Amino acid sequence: MSLSIQERLKDLRVERKLTLEQLAEQTGLSKSALGSYESDDYKDISHHAINKLADFYGVTTDYLLTRTETKSHPNANLADLCLSDEMIELLKNKRIDTALLCELATHLDFVKLLADLQIYVEGIASMQIQNLNA
Repeated sequence: MSLSIQERLKDLRVERKLTLEQLAEQTGLSKSALGSYESDDYKDISHHAINKLADFYGVTTDYLLTRTETKSHPNANLADLCLSDEMIELLKNKRIDTALLCELATHLDFVKLLADLQIYVEGIASMQIQNLNA
């Protein structure tokens, strides 16, 4: 479930261990306005405040506005990701659970899992080559 604007703003502030007073000092936005942005009955946030907070936290405005779950890579070039056409189609068509894929890929043991998979796949390929040669 996606976080609300209020939850995202509070989480970002808490992650940095800042009080509302400290955030107000560092951004130039008023403490009362910042507090209202994080409250359940928040007031509308001006585009100036959204831009200021996005810059301060190093996230995109789309992330703050809950339009994306991606904090800081709004326009990643697909070529830089080295994904095959098949993988791009899988991701676009949502035939795989992208949230689960992200959790797997960012897990501390994912590199080890990939190494184990590579050994397994290469072992099967080696056996197939041996069978063909026999």
